[in-house]
Amino acid sequence: MSYQLRKGLSCCEVDGHVIFLDVAQDRYFRLSNTAEPIFRSFLAHEDVSAEQFRKLVDDGILVEATSGERGDAPIPFIQPPARSALEQSAATANRRLGVMIFLEVLAIVWSTQRQLSSRAFKTIIEHTASQRCCRTDVQGADAGGSAPSEDNLVGAATEFSRARRYVPIEPSCLLDSLSLVRFLSRRRLSANIVIGVTLNPFAAHCWVQVGELVLNETLSDANAHTLIRVI
Repeated sequence: MSYQLRKGLSCCEVDGHVIFLDVAQDRYFRLSNTAEPIFRSFLAHEDVSAEQFRKLVDDGILVEATSGERGDAPIPFIQPPARSALEQSAATANRRLGVMIFLEVLAIVWSTQRQLSSRAFKTIIEHTASQRCCRTDVQGADAGGSAPSEDNLVGAATEFSRARRYVPIEPSCLLDSLSLVRFLSRRRLSANIVIGVTLNPFAAHCWVQVGELVLNETLSDANAHTLIRVI
């Protein structure tokens, strides 16, 4: 019998420990000292006894794989960040920002904040992904489609960043990344939200990325986190 990671779970290794993100429950966690070696053996496709697998199944980490069903990849992948729109947007930074752009960003950020305060994290990211697929022609270079124009991406991200400064809502990485993806999708530009973590002390952070281009974070901050999920 074969097993796969429960849908909605993803993980990464940080400082010798496996960290999990459970999207359905909006929480991060680690396995016990006895369960973690078993999971490592699962990732390495090593022989594991049925009793050991049962431990991971009982803990809600693995489920039995059924024909035609495909679970999430345990460890997600996206190209490592190599460039940042924040560090190459000088050409568009001096363009006049229209009132309509500000009002659009204000409306997007406000509605996204309301959703974050009233809806489950899983529901919000599924809704955001659905909007992106409906409004954009491509799924992004990482999915095998043609990549959006970098100039368009950098220009739109810069417009959003400039307008966001005047929105009287406290910035946060999740709020602003969700809002930016929605802003881009209205321009038929596809992008991913990348979630990363650090350990000792534990911290989670997210940003928007297309290929190796980060749109709303610096390279140093993005690369300081270990990738745990791509939305």
